[in-house]
Amino acid sequence: MRPTSSKWFALAASSIFLLGALTACGGKSEPTAAPTETSAPQPTATEIVPATSTPVPATATPVPPTATPVPTDTPVTDMGETSTLPDVPLPDDAEDTAYEFEEITFTSPSDVATLMSFYRDALPNDGWEEQTDLSLESDTFSYAEFERDGENISLTLISSDSTSQATVDLRGAPSLTGITVADSSGGDATGESSGATIADWPTPPDATDVNISGETLSFTTQLTLTEVAEFYRPTYEEMGLNTSCLDDVAEYTSVSCSFSNGDVTISFFAFEGFDGTEVEIEFTNNALGSTNETGELGVEEEEGLPLPDDHTGYSYEGGEFLTTVNLTSPSSMGALLEFFQIELASRGWTLDDSEGTDTDATLQFSGPDGELVVTLQAGDETTVVMSKRDPAGAEAAGILPAAGQSRLYFVNFTDSDMTVAIDGQTIEIAPGAGMDSPDDAPTLDLDPGTYDVTTTVDGSSVTDQITIGADETWGLLLDEQGALPLQMY
Repeated sequence: MRPTSSKWFALAASSIFLLGALTACGGKSEPTAAPTETSAPQPTATEIVPATSTPVPATATPVPPTATPVPTDTPVTDMGETSTLPDVPLPDDAEDTAYEFEEITFTSPSDVATLMSFYRDALPNDGWEEQTDLSLESDTFSYAEFERDGENISLTLISSDSTSQATVDLRGAPSLTGITVADSSGGDATGESSGATIADWPTPPDATDVNISGETLSFTTQLTLTEVAEFYRPTYEEMGLNTSCLDDVAEYTSVSCSFSNGDVTISFFAFEGFDGTEVEIEFTNNALGSTNETGELGVEEEEGLPLPDDHTGYSYEGGEFLTTVNLTSPSSMGALLEFFQIELASRGWTLDDSEGTDTDATLQFSGPDGELVVTLQAGDETTVVMSKRDPAGAEAAGILPAAGQSRLYFVNFTDSDMTVAIDGQTIEIAPGAGMDSPDDAPTLDLDPGTYDVTTTVDGSSVTDQITIGADETWGLLLDEQGALPLQMY
């Protein structure tokens, strides 16, 4: 897919900036780049159906180790928390070795496969067993965890130019560091994250544009989205955070999720694009800040909408004419109904209608930004969905279907002619049609429902399935891999 600052991307790309579920998000792989462009992963949209195929990371063939453990008197460039290097084997070509913050780092001219093979040979000799279900390998990145007597260490290897950068994380192995959980947290061992701040979150060795502002860390890395997820898995586990956000990211090119365990709250966003993977992490340690002692719900804000501060996770999908926020909260449905009516009224929203039962409720508002519907569902926690639409803006842009209908925009991201078959109709789409503006995209209005969409390019066909609702507008981003649905309104 080609980068563009066109009107289409003002509508479409904004819709896919942040997608998520309460613990994970993503979408089917977006259409591939045209032959004249650099092939690179692209943003994803809300997933409608599973992708027709699941990408499989390239696996590097293990190479027999050529290195041997370094003698115990090997010089160390930088020593941090202890005066001696922990008893961990190092390859004999290790350079720039440093030990700080319970991590050993070094560089090596060996490739990542050779280094991983070395550790798979050396660590078992010391009683460490690899947790193979957590291992990840490619030509430029390898990750593995090893366990011994309830302790664990993780190994991250990244290829950079002609050098490999290695990080051996020993935070889960106090027998090697001499530092216990209580020591590292600065308090009792009720949780590894009790004293943690955003400054304690590591960055990949190749990270550029690193910035820490307040409680937010951002940077760019050449790691893939999958490699970034595995890089942060040990930190998630150490902080006592749910790691499901990091699972199955190989199917996607962006991830956005939030999680709270009561002690800490994290919002994690990563997007794999043309120039690398952009990462933004917002981390709040609730133990280090003040809490609301009145028992009343405090308020946070996302996309101009209020969130109760006791939420246990939230996500949003943002577009020019449609914004949806999902969250869960331990508060009762009654408490949340009162919360939203008060907070939305203070933001200029007028309650037009409401209905509900003991287990669910719907609030309908109107305001200066359009229409807002808040739905609540009771359960172990209360689930809340806020959906904000801008009908005036959508009408002015000319993207609305006839009342009760659904509209599709077809965008050809290839340099070839293609056909799309849907609902018994065949639509011919010229190369690049719709790329510069939705005004150039073929459209089709249909009744609400579920449809098979068959895309044919250069004699090859792919069939996907989409579900569209009344008064909704969708873009279908098309290439040889099929159709990627993206809701515009």
